[in-house]
Amino acid sequence: MRICLIGNFRPNLDEGFTNVAFNMARELGKHHEIMKLNLWPLSCSTLCRGVIRGHPQVIHYLTTPSIVSFWILRALSLYWRGSKTVMSVLHPDALSLRRRAIFRRFIPVLRPDLVLVQYPETEEMFTTFGCQVGFLPNGVDTDRFRPCSPESKEQLREKYGIDPGKFVILHIGHLRRDRNLQTLSQIQGGNNQVLIVASTYQRADEGLYQELTESGCIIWKRYFPDIEEIYALADCYIFPAQENGCLSLPLSVLEAMACNLPVISTRFGALPTMFQGDKGLWFVEKEEDFLPLLERIRGGGMEVNTREKVLPYSWENTVRELEQIYNRVIQT
Repeated sequence: MRICLIGNFRPNLDEGFTNVAFNMARELGKHHEIMKLNLWPLSCSTLCRGVIRGHPQVIHYLTTPSIVSFWILRALSLYWRGSKTVMSVLHPDALSLRRRAIFRRFIPVLRPDLVLVQYPETEEMFTTFGCQVGFLPNGVDTDRFRPCSPESKEQLREKYGIDPGKFVILHIGHLRRDRNLQTLSQIQGGNNQVLIVASTYQRADEGLYQELTESGCIIWKRYFPDIEEIYALADCYIFPAQENGCLSLPLSVLEAMACNLPVISTRFGALPTMFQGDKGLWFVEKEEDFLPLLERIRGGGMEVNTREKVLPYSWENTVRELEQIYNRVIQT
């Protein structure tokens, strides 16, 4: 199958869209011919170079949907006549009232052959606009992200200069207030050590950085090619985002689960739809619930089997499902 993927392809895999595009292209490339068009910058010359390379059977755009992205898909389908168009809605900003109003006017004209979503609200919205809608989750590399032994954890803490006696609470992602990271200062202290690895893709909020570091949080603002080692040295993963701060199905939560870490999260995006809150995955309703849960985890005796929950969502399984979706779209 000839597939054109439009996405954010860049060297550093510390941003959600980039990570999804890289892993999807890598897995699809094992069995299919893949053309990659980089989302930023996606200029006319970039599109023209892509057009010259061949006639794909499927054009798949990985994006936060906008009128521009719908227009690009429609334009490419007109050039590559007969190609089927697929759009993955990876970010919950599609549900904003502003976008809904614009979409209601233009999507019936620009709609692709299929819109892939990750949770019910998005499905309902695009169905209302007359789109054919399917479900496709993000995946996780379950070979790379694995549980580690206590001995390996101790060695990694020595390597990275982390106190072996601390209870390390990890968060990985953009250092922005809309991810509600200021909440982490409230759980820092005593035997708790909050560790934040900030993405290099976006500029960090320096005011937030100062606020968190003054509370005692450790923040690393650099790219870690071996990020699985950072998960391995942690005791727990925390995800405090409330609204539109990241992908609908956050990759860092999937990666932490693949490492069999206990995970505490808000009821963000697709997470509570896809996973039951048990066996080491807990959903909180309010910020005050973080600290009591952390104390229970530190006390031990709680069942943790988050890896079992996430194994069905390996990138291999996700892309096998995507191949079936492509085949169905091509046949329509």
